[in-house]
Amino acid sequence: MIGKYIHHDNDYTGNFAGLGTKHYGTHSWYAGAETGYRYHLTEDTFIEPQAELVYGAVSGKTFNWKDGEMDLSMKNKDFSPLIGRTGIELGKTFRGKDWSVTARAGTSWQFDLLNNGETVLRDASGEKRIKGEKDSRMLFNVGMNAQIKDNMRFGLEFEKSAFGKYNVDNAINANFRYMF
Repeated sequence: MIGKYIHHDNDYTGNFAGLGTKHYGTHSWYAGAETGYRYHLTEDTFIEPQAELVYGAVSGKTFNWKDGEMDLSMKNKDFSPLIGRTGIELGKTFRGKDWSVTARAGTSWQFDLLNNGETVLRDASGEKRIKGEKDSRMLFNVGMNAQIKDNMRFGLEFEKSAFGKYNVDNAINANFRYMF
């Protein structure tokens, strides 16, 4: 089981009605289940196929602006994503007398199982609702895990996605894992 809190630092660019680029932050919470099996190539290197299912809550955001004399707004509504992921990681563990650090690099395919949130555009003539669509994307990651105790780890991971309609340019994940 995995729980995540994410602070999103976003830039949204719209080429309509003078929106331009808006910088904003949002928050999300996720809970998921991940499974995989670590096949050791040597004592310290491994390959690990993985699968994950994640459910979450993503906060929305409203933008208000003017185009000439007309008031406009765009609201991205809160939504609850359900996301699947399959992938593979390669890793190597470095060990000392009282420590171990595992470096990893991986790639995976992430896919939305539910439609994304809804966006509402509003101007003087009314409103237009745009339903979010399912998307999929390739994820690339590199990271390190430090062993704190036999069943506790702290990790830092850098991730980005590509080939999707909605991609993450750069993500930094810090995590704490308790294994049982």
